[in-house]
Amino acid sequence: MSEVSRQQRRREVRDRVKAGRQLLAQGLPLQPKMSEVLAVAQVVKAKLDETGNVRRASEAAELVQALAETSIAARPPTKQQIACTRGCSYCCHTFVAITPPEAFRLAAAVRGGHAAGMTPDVVRERARPQIGVAPEARIGGKLPCPLLVEGACSVYRFRPLVCRQATSLDVAVCIDEFEGRNLSARIPISGVHLQHASNAHITLLGAMRVAGFATDALELSAALDAALAEPDAEARWLQGEDVFGKVPRQVRREARLEQAIGHVASALDA
Repeated sequence: MSEVSRQQRRREVRDRVKAGRQLLAQGLPLQPKMSEVLAVAQVVKAKLDETGNVRRASEAAELVQALAETSIAARPPTKQQIACTRGCSYCCHTFVAITPPEAFRLAAAVRGGHAAGMTPDVVRERARPQIGVAPEARIGGKLPCPLLVEGACSVYRFRPLVCRQATSLDVAVCIDEFEGRNLSARIPISGVHLQHASNAHITLLGAMRVAGFATDALELSAALDAALAEPDAEARWLQGEDVFGKVPRQVRREARLEQAIGHVASALDA
């Protein structure tokens, strides 16, 4: 690569980062342009590239989770009535898959005392019944998320993207699934929440992939157990150690999502 090309590349990255920071503050459109997704992903990659920062994975998760919230606040559903209310925790008994950075952010929240007084040891004990249970076996099993306390998420501000998109339009269908009945019915969800969370998810996973990190989807309880096992788990993962080696990879992403992640990673790496 010539010096001129390198200068152009550096300028392009700076411009993307500047645009990405503005989008993080304003939120992404419901159907963003690829240039907007790339701009945010560039900021997330810059965070993951902070080699002296042992919290950079969980901080990257914080960036994209805040992006999802900002995007939803700026462009909320206009024709859908969300049925979810405090204490309605049926979806907190289903299979949830998260990214490694989100697992570390949850672990940091627990260690920081944000989980309603629960210690890492208590959370790990509460997680054990869910570990290794297949997604289909969770339906009707009534196995609560280890972070669920008295019907509410104890770390709501730190919850993963998949939890932020779990917004039902009909609580009766949620109850049916919780009870293990009428399983042919699909829970109607807010497409707006789903799309905003998906947009944020793609920026994180694309940035992770180009930065050289594994982008496996991990079951929440098992991933949280691994992230809490040692205080330096995040730092070791950032150094290349597979701290999630014993966590089953039970989820395959949709081809469309994988394609989008690959496209973002390729564009950032160009």
